[in-house]
Order: sequence, then structure tokens, then C-alpha cells
Amino acid sequence: MRYATHFVIFVLGLLLGAVFITYFPLQKQQATSGTTAIESIFSPDAKGEILAAIDSAKTSLDVEMYLFKYQTLADELVAAKGRGVKVRVLLEPNLSGGNPNLETMSYLRGHGIEARWSTPSRTNHAKFFIIDGKRVAVGSHNWSFSAMTKNREASVLVEDARTTAEFQQAFEQDWALATNN
Repeated sequence: MRYATHFVIFVLGLLLGAVFITYFPLQKQQATSGTTAIESIFSPDAKGEILAAIDSAKTSLDVEMYLFKYQTLADELVAAKGRGVKVRVLLEPNLSGGNPNLETMSYLRGHGIEARWSTPSRTNHAKFFIIDGKRVAVGSHNWSFSAMTKNREASVLVEDARTTAEFQQAFEQDWALATNN
């Protein structure tokens, strides 16, 4: 008898769930009263969206990137610094098959951008950047020509205080462990 009661409750729960989903279907997340916004960024052809996001920075840009070898994006960071934006960049020091990040690191530092190597004790495969401490772009995009213009890549630009704060905290932890060598 006890099992029959549990079964009836279970079936009723399923039926109520089906009714709820029918009348209140799941929808793609959209901006709700200015508190959360999510934009999808797909490659090929993501260069314009990434450049626009960088260009929108007013106070700060924190970049944590596994592979950064796209001069157009490096130039955009230099331009942001020229507008008075505080720019910090963390790059992976141990790429296999040579390290194109070496050239990017040299270029950024040569233009007065704070740039460090991620801690060598673990691979930093992260690919994100934080704009003004208010928005974060995160996904599969490395900052390379192929990732921006040829590959199928997928990222999102999220404007959400809690999510951005979590990424900012991760960046600050990684920045504190990073080296200047």
C-alpha cells in the first residue's frame, strides 16, 4: 500500500511538471530589467564583436588567454591603454611547438601594458576577458587569426554582477600567482 501511494504521488508530480512546462516553456535567457544580459559570439567572423567589446571598455580590461597571437587584438589593447583604460594581460608560458605568446608579451610590455605569465606549475587554458568589472566574455576563442576568422568557436559575453565578480576573483588569484619573467 505504501508503495502504491508513492507511485501515485510520483505520477502526479510528472503530470504537474508536464503541465508546467507546457504553459511555462523554457526560453532563451534574455536581459531582465538590466540585471543580466548574455550575447553569443560565434566564429568564423567574431573579430568585430571582440574588437567592439574591447573598444567599449572605459576603465579596465583584464585578459586571461591561453593563446594570443593576433596583432589586431594586441593593437586594440594598446589603443585602450591610450584611452586611459587600465589593461592587464595573463598569458600561458608553456605552449607546445614554440610559444607565439612570447612575441605578444614583448609587444604588450613594450607598449606599457601590464602583462604577466601565468604560474608555470599548471597549464592556464582559460580564455576570458573582463570589461570594466561589469561584463565578462568567456568561451573557446583563443586570440588568434584562425579563432577569429576561420574556426568554429563559441563564446558568450555576459553582463551579470555575480558572474563577473566570480571571474574577477579568479583573475585576481591568477594574477597574484603570475610571474614577470
